[in-house]
Amino acid sequence: MPGAPTGFVGRLSAERPLLASGVMALGLAVLCVLGARSHPGALSSVLILRFLIAAGFIVCAPMALAALTPNRPVMRVIFLALMVVFCGLLLASAFGALDAPLQMTAPRVAVGAAVGYFTFLAILAPLTRSTLRLGGVGPIAAVTGVAGGIGYLALENLLSSPFSAAASAIAMTAGVCVGAGVGADYARHFARGLTPQTAAASAGHMAIAPAAFSVLAAAAWMVIVTFKANYGMIGWRELAAASVEVLLASAAALVFATAALALIRPSEQAAVEENRRRQRFAESWRPFRRRLPAATASAATAIVGVFVVVALFEVGLAEAVSVGVFLILILIASGLSFVSVRTSILITVLLFVSTVFAGYVYAVFALQAPPMAERFAALTLSAIAFSQLTVSWRNAGDIWRNARDIAQNAMCDGLRRFAVAFGAGGAAMVAASYAFSWEAGVSAATYFAIVAGIGLFLAPFLMVALSAQLQRY
Repeated sequence: MPGAPTGFVGRLSAERPLLASGVMALGLAVLCVLGARSHPGALSSVLILRFLIAAGFIVCAPMALAALTPNRPVMRVIFLALMVVFCGLLLASAFGALDAPLQMTAPRVAVGAAVGYFTFLAILAPLTRSTLRLGGVGPIAAVTGVAGGIGYLALENLLSSPFSAAASAIAMTAGVCVGAGVGADYARHFARGLTPQTAAASAGHMAIAPAAFSVLAAAAWMVIVTFKANYGMIGWRELAAASVEVLLASAAALVFATAALALIRPSEQAAVEENRRRQRFAESWRPFRRRLPAATASAATAIVGVFVVVALFEVGLAEAVSVGVFLILILIASGLSFVSVRTSILITVLLFVSTVFAGYVYAVFALQAPPMAERFAALTLSAIAFSQLTVSWRNAGDIWRNARDIAQNAMCDGLRRFAVAFGAGGAAMVAASYAFSWEAGVSAATYFAIVAGIGLFLAPFLMVALSAQLQRY
């Protein structure tokens, strides 16, 4: 069908699913084994096991439970009531409110993050349920890819690097985003009438660009932090290792999710749910659409620009030169990945404005910002989350549509991807903080949530304003 390219990677994963996924799984297993055997002591094997447990409990389990949320109202109420009881028992056990036989040894932060992530996804179930179901293999594949990446870090003797925990969190988030993107694109193509195998191949092909951007964004992060840490020298070994880890997680999620979707034979209910989701989103977006014509969006964007200038004069911008270089690298990375100037501009503008406002929030409330490396890791996760919105904005562009139509279609497709990325980013940082004993992981997750939340609020205004300017509406 025209408009649904499949590409070599998509066709290989969809037409030879067992071969592609088997080769990928074998390669990741070999990396894990080699890393565990080559590193002195049992540090690498214990670290891999700790990460598998933490990521499975904090990231994968909440996504799997949220995907099981029933469609029927009565069954959904019963399911959510049971989950409230179960989550309450988990929290009570973690905080020592139960008797000794029922108490858990898991850290309170890990339990709180898992419960919070499930609650977040359960609230957004009408928006994300189909994406989580169709892309359900993605989180498991991402964990497997990160395990292989940790093995590669062990081979390079970089497990003790101060950047290994953040690199694993970025890789985990990138893999989850790629898997969710495959599921979202599969649902859209299947609802258009494509066969399951063709829809899976096209979804896998479209996931290449976000995966490539995640790898380049991780490389940009390593350029900045190693340059500062090494007093003017880029750590090329650390840069290559972080890029490889993100690549492994993204590739594993892409191949496994595409192969799984090519093997299943969904009923027409999948297309019905996708069409209902789009209809519900259009109805809920209508009040916002009426209040946001192009002129209003342009005026709001100008006001945001004024506030940015005020915030810069009031509190400044920490590590201004590093932030500027990082934004330039993100601009280049998005341009190379998405082959779109306006997409690159939107990601960069969102990241810059959100960073300035986040710094102002920390200054106003006298909060302690994370260390430099963790702060830029959070910005990298924010860039990956913003790319879920901006790539949908790029795909929604049409000369026959006005600016508000483009923004509505972009948010309809991209908001569910962003929601998964937003929750997975924070949960992955908490999981990495537990597995690697990373003390600044929780504060970095908080900083990421603030930056990404500000960007989400500003994205519709910027989409309408830029669409109006670029298409002269």
